[in-house]
Order: sequence, then structure tokens, then C-alpha cells
Amino acid sequence: MGAGSSILILLGIFALGFFSMGFQLLGSRLLAPHFGSSLIVWAFLISTFLAAFSSGSLFGGWVSRLSYNPKRRGVWIIVILQMISLGFTALYGKEFLRLVEAVASIRLGLMIACPSLFFIPVMMLSAFLPLATETLARSGFAAGPASGLTYGLSTVGNIGGVMGTAFLLIPNFRVSHLLVAWLVLIIPLLIFLANRVTRERS
Repeated sequence: MGAGSSILILLGIFALGFFSMGFQLLGSRLLAPHFGSSLIVWAFLISTFLAAFSSGSLFGGWVSRLSYNPKRRGVWIIVILQMISLGFTALYGKEFLRLVEAVASIRLGLMIACPSLFFIPVMMLSAFLPLATETLARSGFAAGPASGLTYGLSTVGNIGGVMGTAFLLIPNFRVSHLLVAWLVLIIPLLIFLANRVTRERS
């Protein structure tokens, strides 16, 4: 894998970071009409995202060490699960929250809503970080610099996602439209990354 391909993977990782934390802010706006925006809402939301980041990194690390064919299947399962779960949140999240709000208290409702709507999409995004790290390491990067570049650029993307979503996107667009835009943009990004990280070793 050449330098150009490595740069494209790193740009993809930056984009994943942007979408991950931007999704957290969109999630807060999705929850607000039903549960408010109090400290307890943010506690459940942040905890869900942290659990998803951790689980995704562990799962992606495990998939990255599989032999070629099982790894390829694992990566495409990640893509499919991400698309289905994010699609559910983007297209049916409001209806789901209305149902949860009608039958549960705030705390119980958040315990149901946050994992149901956000855990799997974010976990599957995070799974690509160790996969990208392993791919960069195979292309000639030392393990330490590969890990540093992947997680460093992802974090820069996180910052961009928070600031861009908070100050540019949410004030100017409906959250429902932004969630659909997230879905439309993430699908080709994940397909691109999946193809890159499942290339056979040269």
C-alpha cells in the first residue's frame, strides 16, 4: 500500500472522528424534546458513547487479527450493522422515543433509548480505528506511529465534529435532516474504508 493510500485511510479516520462526536450532539438534540437536556441526560448519553468507543475498539482489534477471509467477513458485518443501526436511528428514532417516553420514566427511558439508538452505530464506527491501525502497520508504519496517527487524527476529527455540528450545522438545519445526511455520507465512507482494510497483504 502506497503513501497515497495511507493518506486516504487517515483522512477517512478523521471523517469517522467528525461523524462520531457530531452524532453525539445530534443525539442530544434528538433526546431533548422527550427527556430534556439536563445533566442526567448528558450522563447517560456520554456513558453510552464511551462504552461504544471502548467496545468498538476491542471488537475491531479482535477482527484485525483474523486471517484474511474471516477478517473480510467481519469487516463487512461491521459495515452492515452500522448502516442498519444508524438507519434506524435516523429514520425511526423520533417514533421510538415517543414510544419510550410514553411507557417509561426519564431514567428508565434513557436507559432504554441511549443504548438502543446510539450504542451500535458508534461501536461500529469505532471498530475501524484498530483496523486502520493494523492496515497502516502492514504498509510500513511502525506500530506506535500508526496507532498515534490513527487515534490522534480521530480525536482531531472529534473536535471538528463537536464544533462544526454545534456552531454550523445544528443552528442551520433540522436534526432529522442532519441524521439522514450522516447516514448518506457514512455509507460510502465505510465502504471505502472496508475495501482498504481488507486488501490482501502485499
